[in-house]
Amino acid sequence: MKFSFLGTKIYISFFFMAAITIMLATDRTGYMLPTLFAVVIHEAAHLFLMWVLDCAPLSVRLIPASVQINKKFSFSQRNDILIAASGPVANLLLFGCLYFNYAAFGNEMVLCYSLLNLIIGCFNLLPVKGLDGGTILYCIICKFKGQTKATLIMQLITLILAVAVIFVAVTLTFRHRFNISIYIVGIYLFIMGLMKF
Repeated sequence: MKFSFLGTKIYISFFFMAAITIMLATDRTGYMLPTLFAVVIHEAAHLFLMWVLDCAPLSVRLIPASVQINKKFSFSQRNDILIAASGPVANLLLFGCLYFNYAAFGNEMVLCYSLLNLIIGCFNLLPVKGLDGGTILYCIICKFKGQTKATLIMQLITLILAVAVIFVAVTLTFRHRFNISIYIVGIYLFIMGLMKF
């Protein structure tokens, strides 16, 4: 499916929609829908700030396991930092609002939804390639060390964290606490560390 919104071409692949449908249909925990909502809020915050700062993306592609934003070349590291921070900030603000609601009314489901936003917001602030925290750190390092050194530093940080996460996953497996999610995160970070920034 293809359409345009505020001058941005948006493409949603069939496989993306199929994957979302299958995940929602097979979800037995009840967490899939609020997690999806938190991710949509996160990405919408990025897009909104891009439009506000007059650097709207040329296109957005929704494909399985990824949201690819093809943005205009930015001449402002400040804008890049603000745009990268907007997603996690939106999740953390939503966490605050939902947690306040939980504190006032004691609804356990609202607490779960608030914690999902906290996890997504904090995870995206990790200072590694492929995540918003990595983009922020990369822009800051570029300012002082230049792009070449910043790229090498980010690759090193990402690979070190990837190895640490994989080590934790393997250790948990030997202790009979296998967790596929930790392996997925570790492998994702390792691949990001090998790719060009």
